[in-house]
This record gives sequence, structure tokens and C-alpha cells, in this order.
Amino acid sequence: MSLVSDVSELIYPRQCVCCSDPVSVSEDPICYGCRQDLPILFPKPYQDNEFLMKRFAGLLPLRNAIGFLRFTKGGSTQRLLHGLKYGKRPEVGIVLGHILAEEMRSKGFGAPIDLILPIPLHRKKLKKRGYNQAMKIAEGLAAGFGTNASDQILIRTTASESQTKKGRLQRILNVGEVFGLHPQLKSEMAGKHILLVDDVITTGSTIEACAKLIIEEPIASLSIAALALA
Repeated sequence: MSLVSDVSELIYPRQCVCCSDPVSVSEDPICYGCRQDLPILFPKPYQDNEFLMKRFAGLLPLRNAIGFLRFTKGGSTQRLLHGLKYGKRPEVGIVLGHILAEEMRSKGFGAPIDLILPIPLHRKKLKKRGYNQAMKIAEGLAAGFGTNASDQILIRTTASESQTKKGRLQRILNVGEVFGLHPQLKSEMAGKHILLVDDVITTGSTIEACAKLIIEEPIASLSIAALALA
């Protein structure tokens, strides 16, 4: 470690993005204590977790659906997501994606994943934030499963308004026709089990809109995963 890094560590020590306690290099960005206390939703075995499958029953022909963490206002999941989306901490998504992959493997998620696609950001928001938080989660999942993630196939064609304070009907109308598939790259999905990933599912309107585009292609199957359920 350089002298500059040493001095920087003394002045600005690493902090857990969840509890703000100091963390070591190996813990960064989430301390071991907070990792142990994650409000994980799905039990073992995986088949017992049917909440998202029931939510999309009759709407989407899904192979599997995974909601990882419980989102509560002021809770640890909200703090993690805030750090990921607004705190310039993209590594939070990568670490949580890798933890999710480990949980999925340990709890019987046996279906091989061929390709992971994140819900896309519009280029203006991507430029402002510097990264797509869903892609960071996808990168962590891809590393954990030893597969590929791409943010080039599923694209956002129109910038929609923030979904944060909208009801279900407003969210559905808001996403409208704002997503698409890259015409030259969508063939990469053919015959594959696709995992579609988002940071948080509230009503499910965004991930549903993207999923409907994907299932129109000649894929083998589609699963969805959300880092959090609100």
C-alpha cells in the first residue's frame, strides 16, 4: 500500500455502508456482523420460497423467482441500497450479488444460469450516477455462478420518471414502452436460461415489462432475481 493510501486510511477509514462501523480491507464494504444479520427472505430449501412466483403467476412463465432481502423503511436493506445507488459505492452491489449467488447455490437453486441481464438505466441517469446498480449486482452474481452478465442486450429507450412515490397503476403507465432489446445482440439469448436482475421490486411493473420482451425471444427459460422486496 502506498504512503498516500496509508495516510488516506488514517484520515478517512473504511466504514461499513450499513452500520458505519470501521471495516477491514477484507470486510469492505459490509462488515461481517451486518452480513450475518442480513434480513434474508428465502429459507432452505429454495422451493419453499414461492412469494415472487405467486406474484407473477399468470403474468410471466418463469422458471424461478428469487427475492433476497426484506426491505423496510430505515432498515439495513434500505441503507445498503442507498449506499449502492446514491453513495457512490458500486462495490456494494457486487458483494451482495456474490452473497446472493452463494445463498442460491446453498439452498438448492440448481438450474444452470447461462446469461444474466440487469434492468437497464437510461443513458442520462447512467452518466449522472456513473454506473447501473443492477449491473453491479449482476456482476456479483455472474462471478458467483461462473457465467456472463451483459448490460448491452436489454436497453432503456426512453427516460421514465422516478418510480419512488408512484402507486402500482402509475408505475405500470410510467414504464410503458421504455424498454427494448438491442437488435444486433438479442440473438445472444437464444436457447439460454436467462436471469433478469433488479435492485428492488415494489409492484414488479418494471421487471414485468422487461421480462415480457425477453420471453418473446427463443430463449430456453427465464428466471428473475431481486436484491430486495419492498
